Amino acid sequence: MSSTIRAWYVFVALGLVTFLLTAFVGRVPTDLTAAVALPHDLLHRAGVNLKLTMQSAVDRRDLRAEVAQLQEQLALTEQARRDLELQLNRLEQAVIVSTTQAPAVVAVAPVVGGDAGSEIARLRLGLGGSAGLQRNMPVTVPAGLVGIITEVAPWSAVVTTVLDPQSRVGLSVRGKGGQGIAVGEVGGLVRVTRFIVDEPVAVGDVVETSSFGGLFPAGLLVGVVQEVLPPDPNELRRSFLVRPGVDLATLQGVVVLAPQ
Repeated sequence: MSSTIRAWYVFVALGLVTFLLTAFVGRVPTDLTAAVALPHDLLHRAGVNLKLTMQSAVDRRDLRAEVAQLQEQLALTEQARRDLELQLNRLEQAVIVSTTQAPAVVAVAPVVGGDAGSEIARLRLGLGGSAGLQRNMPVTVPAGLVGIITEVAPWSAVVTTVLDPQSRVGLSVRGKGGQGIAVGEVGGLVRVTRFIVDEPVAVGDVVETSSFGGLFPAGLLVGVVQEVLPPDPNELRRSFLVRPGVDLATLQGVVVLAPQ
């Protein structure tokens, strides 16, 4: 082989090696950079996602706290509304009583306790001597007579209702007059005995307080005659049972009147 041809082969070989080296050296750093950059990018993205997840959790927690706070505020607002409605109802009762029954209203008292069951003999009020309540003050509502205060403490009082066997209420029959004493008894009724009246008493007659006994103002509704008992042949006076006009089991407030 001539020297010229050998020189040509060497020249071509050197060119090929140079090309391969250049291609290899130029490509390897790029591949290595990409290989290193890939996990770094993944870690960066994972960190960003974790941060967003944590922020989302914090945001949800903040939202739940805000919802709970709003619910609490709503409950307080609802309770305030109910309290205002209750106070308004009590004031309306006082106005009705003062204009239709007796003007001397001392207080409007909340009912905070009473006997169990429907036969309510005693009620406990949430006002007492500090609010001006005294023993022997009549207690009423627009629907009629409730009873009379028999015990007083500084911050509470006890009402003996018309259903209590110890209760004594002077009464008459509306439109017929007469005079008698009503006594509470078992069964949720009021018994009237030895009632003196010129006209016969009939079922459905309205019974109201009289000045007899001196404890109650006249004209307060007591109830309606439920049953007229058979008369004693030797007795001119009559006896009958009265259904009270007030549902004592559902009372939330009462009106207290000045004593007679």
